[in-house]
Amino acid sequence: MTALALASGSHLSAQVLPDQGTVKTPACGPRILVEYTDDNPDYFIVKNRSADGWSLELIAFDLSSSAGNLVFDPETGGAGVGDAAAFVPDATTKIRLLGTVPAQDGGQTLSLRFDNFPASQDYTFRIDLDASPSGEGRTWVLPTDMSGTRLLAELRGPRGQSDRIDAVFDANAEADTGAGGCV
Repeated sequence: MTALALASGSHLSAQVLPDQGTVKTPACGPRILVEYTDDNPDYFIVKNRSADGWSLELIAFDLSSSAGNLVFDPETGGAGVGDAAAFVPDATTKIRLLGTVPAQDGGQTLSLRFDNFPASQDYTFRIDLDASPSGEGRTWVLPTDMSGTRLLAELRGPRGQSDRIDAVFDANAEADTGAGGCV
């Protein structure tokens, strides 16, 4: 076993995988990973990588601090640039989407509420994003444009406890709340 030092001074116990030389951080509590991909239409993959018993109840996105001054573009002819794509939920999963606070065209927030989003499961949804650096929009979003986008997640634990965790997207268009509850 190897110990990983965190910025806060706490330590995680990690397992080094012998054949790959990589470190696998254990899930000790709530943990959410999100990846964004610019495509036609753009999509997000929300991954619940929490310890067993933790269920994701709500996830919210706030683009207002994004490096690319990003906006949601769900409606043609609105605030976005070029083609638009409305919110499309994942139709291939048993995870139940209870509802959304939908993104307004040109808006910078979106939230999704779930039922039955257990640990080790993924949920993909699609919606168009556009970048508008210096007031000039463009239809594509670079991974670095996602930097600074805020993510908030609310989870329910194995004993009914609730927890709120957050993360910020990095230059690879990924957000990781980290392994919560590890000491």
